[in-house]
Amino acid sequence: MKILLTSTSFQDTPGMHQEKLYISGLEIDVLRGPVKEATLLPIISRYDGIICGDDEITRAVIRNGCEGKLKVISKYGIGLDKIDIEAAKEFKIPVTNCPGVNQVAVAEHIIALLFSYYKNIHLEYNITKKGGWKRLIGHEVFGKKIGILGLGRIGKELTVRALALGLEVLVYDPYLDKDFIKKYKLTPVNSPEDLVVDIDILALTLPLTKQSRGMVNTKLLAKAKRDLVLINTSRALIVDQKSLIDSLKNCKIKAFLTDVLEEEPIIENHPLLQFDNVLITPHIGSRTYESVQRQGLMAVDNLFNVLNIKL
Repeated sequence: MKILLTSTSFQDTPGMHQEKLYISGLEIDVLRGPVKEATLLPIISRYDGIICGDDEITRAVIRNGCEGKLKVISKYGIGLDKIDIEAAKEFKIPVTNCPGVNQVAVAEHIIALLFSYYKNIHLEYNITKKGGWKRLIGHEVFGKKIGILGLGRIGKELTVRALALGLEVLVYDPYLDKDFIKKYKLTPVNSPEDLVVDIDILALTLPLTKQSRGMVNTKLLAKAKRDLVLINTSRALIVDQKSLIDSLKNCKIKAFLTDVLEEEPIIENHPLLQFDNVLITPHIGSRTYESVQRQGLMAVDNLFNVLNIKL
């Protein structure tokens, strides 16, 4: 059997996930993702399975795969928004993913972005690296109000860490875990609009769906305080990009900290690069040795289960 591996995190991180895949006897071809539709279309039919990242697994790609050998799409990670799930159902190609493996890593990354910005870590590093000694004034995180939009696994992990740091936590999710809310004495609100009214930080920890696409827009940000720090480690398109640029230009928000972009890798002269109050990391929120091995092993196990491979 022949497998296509496109996840760069899987490829770049040594560990048990690589060992398990490569001792299987499968023929493995490797591409560096995210892979575009045009690249996948002529080759996908050669493979029995794919371990993918955020590649363009469109209807056309799935159809071509079905006409050839393709039997399974194993997503390394959680989000399935780049895979045409309806087409996969139509062509009877199983799609698997890896829930419950990266929430600790991503929650920690949100905290890292927050501290980097408030303490000017990124700016001071660049200053001292060049031999300078300019001491900027930072801010304390303690006592700030954080609104968490999406209380799934990542939102819950972030909640626990935020409370430990002395932040006041407000949450919105249409499907609230009432036991969790009660246990941590959280303040739930009735809508995203209610969430942003009186917070210092807004963290996006929800999946990209038809409902969440463009949810953070001019209308929503207009209800927030002008010194709002917006953090996105979910999907770029949850934030309306034009609204974001306008809000930054007009100082409607204080800062934007993100681990995701609408086009990855970052395009040349990206409009966000003009702002000093924007901090971008290259989609590394879940890129820890621990998380990669958990995700990688689950992605391999999911692939093996569908293909009925026993080691």
